[in-house]
Amino acid sequence: MSLIVHQVSKKYDAQVAVEAVSFSIQPGEIVGFLGPNGAGKSTTLKMIAGFLSPDQGSIQLQDCDVQKDPLFYKKKIGYLSESNPLYLDMYVKEYFHFLAEVHQIQEPSLRIQDVIHEVGLLKMQNKKIGELSKGYQQRVGIGAAILHQPALLLLDEPTSGLDPNQLIEIRQLIQSLSAKSMILFSTHILQEVTAICSRVLVLHQGKLVANEPIASLLKAPQNKVTVIFEEAIDIYFDALKNLGFTLELLDKRTLVAESNDTNLLKNKLMSFALEKGLNIQELQSQQASLEEIFKLLTH
Repeated sequence: MSLIVHQVSKKYDAQVAVEAVSFSIQPGEIVGFLGPNGAGKSTTLKMIAGFLSPDQGSIQLQDCDVQKDPLFYKKKIGYLSESNPLYLDMYVKEYFHFLAEVHQIQEPSLRIQDVIHEVGLLKMQNKKIGELSKGYQQRVGIGAAILHQPALLLLDEPTSGLDPNQLIEIRQLIQSLSAKSMILFSTHILQEVTAICSRVLVLHQGKLVANEPIASLLKAPQNKVTVIFEEAIDIYFDALKNLGFTLELLDKRTLVAESNDTNLLKNKLMSFALEKGLNIQELQSQQASLEEIFKLLTH
């Protein structure tokens, strides 16, 4: 039972928003969905949610096709949009009862109490939604998205605008929800992806440019080398520049050098140290950060 997006494309007049995108999500996965503004991320989410129809390709969830049986398909989807539209004049519990009627949930009171406990709204259930903080309103939005026990949960920027404490709490909540639903998690906060996602999808100009586990993506080759000398090397900095590499002196003994050929870079630095009688304490390639990899993929 999985989500399968196969060769999905979407055009707006002559402009291609999404082009031949394919990926799948398995039960228990939290997948980060990244891309710069205009990459086609929102369009893809709307097609998966059933709000837009793809021009080409197919989207299936648990063997149900969004185009062949849209109503049954949408019953399996939980969606929290970036704007998190809520009825602010309704009480939390009242709002969940309203949604339970819409979803035709059997024994709604029991299910509502389960959701209230799950998303941490026990003390807020009798308050008006408009009186709640941004963090608690996000909890209400997530509760609304999971009320009907969807197979797939789509979260669009769920941690945007939260303070650090709220952010940690929502992050923990999302992680706990993966036990019951597949989660596609769209965000601009790259630290969130490394904190809670097992895999990342990156869109650029409508095309999928990465579909990798986080650990694999972070092992991508990096073109920077950090060298720590036993002696101060600031007096040799001008001479080091003549080696032809991009250099940065972090302190009197620590140098960061950059080159497309790190093997050549290391050899020249070691030869320089030998020539000047310098001792290298540590020499290592830097691990790429997700920000640097994202920039490289979408540049």
